[in-house]
Amino acid sequence: MRVFVAVDVGDAVRREVTRVISVLSGKLEAAKTPPKVVWVKPAALHVTIKFIGEVGPEEVERLQQLLAPPIALAPFELVWRGIGTFPSAKNPRALWLGVTDGAAPLAAVEAEVSRRIAGVNAVELDERAFLPQLSPGRVKMAGAGVDWPKVLKAVEVKHVTSIVDRVTLYRSQLSQQGPHYTGLVSAPLTSVAR
Repeated sequence: MRVFVAVDVGDAVRREVTRVISVLSGKLEAAKTPPKVVWVKPAALHVTIKFIGEVGPEEVERLQQLLAPPIALAPFELVWRGIGTFPSAKNPRALWLGVTDGAAPLAAVEAEVSRRIAGVNAVELDERAFLPQLSPGRVKMAGAGVDWPKVLKAVEVKHVTSIVDRVTLYRSQLSQQGPHYTGLVSAPLTSVAR
């Protein structure tokens, strides 16, 4: 089973991403040879805390047990602003929306999730620094005549926020229509340790 740990972004962020995708699509279509971008469906938007990958039923059960207890951190707000590409504007493979406020408590959530699942067999923890972002689209073909910095500068991401009050272990099922995510267990954030 393919699983990952994530936080929800909320409907306000979904509406803003839908607007941004619409504006971006129009600007990219004007290119000499438009790029092929696969856009994430708004319902599927989330911030990945830990991508775990393929694990067996025993590991999934163990992950659910480890991730279910409340996390002793107060709920907090993420503020979204800015849009960019990675790995670079000259060779974009994905688009991202960045977090301007809330990155520190989100990193604390990521550290707690990593601590909880560190001993599970078949789970390899990534040593790279945690960089919170949303990825609304993946660039499958670069196209020609696209001035990515100019296109992105013309698309303003309006001040929009998410409330982070839980962390969820999701199952990801890939299909021709795109990925389908099913929540398996959620841990609420609570300022009181239980």
